[in-house]
This record gives sequence, C-alpha cells and structure tokens, in this order.
Amino acid sequence: MRQISGSARSKKVRVDLGEESAFTELPKLVKVGDANYFLVKGSEGYRMLSTLCPHQGGEVEEVGEDVFVCDTHGYEYEKSDGRCVNNPSLRMKVFLVTQQGGRLVALVPDE
Repeated sequence: MRQISGSARSKKVRVDLGEESAFTELPKLVKVGDANYFLVKGSEGYRMLSTLCPHQGGEVEEVGEDVFVCDTHGYEYEKSDGRCVNNPSLRMKVFLVTQQGGRLVALVPDE
C-alpha cells in the first residue's frame, strides 16, 4: 500500500508494514526505502522512530536494554518514545503507525 499525501515539501507515504502479529519483539528495525526506523510500542500505541540522531545526524542504534544510543556522541534515547536522556530538548523523529484490519500502517516521509 503506497499513498502520498501533503504538499511537495512534506510528502508522506503510507507503508503497510505487515500483520501486527508478526511484530512479537519490539523495538524492531524497519527499512522503508532508503530510511531506517525503529518500530516501537509505548503508552500511545505504535510509532516509528527515525534512526537519525537529532543532535547531529549520527546513526542511532539499539545497544541497551532501555535506550537507543547514537554512535557519534553517545546520546541516549528512550525506546518507548524517543526522548533524549542526555538532553531533554532532543527527541528522535516520531511517525504515526495505525492498526488497520490487523495490519500496521506507517505514515513516513517519501524519501
């Protein structure tokens, strides 16, 4: 499923990630086009978190039990919502995921 919405500046695509039952272990690294995301589930439901660090664009990796860590400067991010542990003003980019007929559908940038 691929639908485009929004202006040329903010084009988003709807991406069918698959059956919800297939995602038994979260967070899960998901590749959409050339971009990587972590599929997570927190108190607000499912979300996709960009793996690009908001500090200076390094790659955020899953290395700890409770946090993601940027490989460039060691910034740590909560796995549940992408909030930065080291600097509360930073947060990983968050993208909406909905449940539709037992499937997970994400709304992410068209990259």
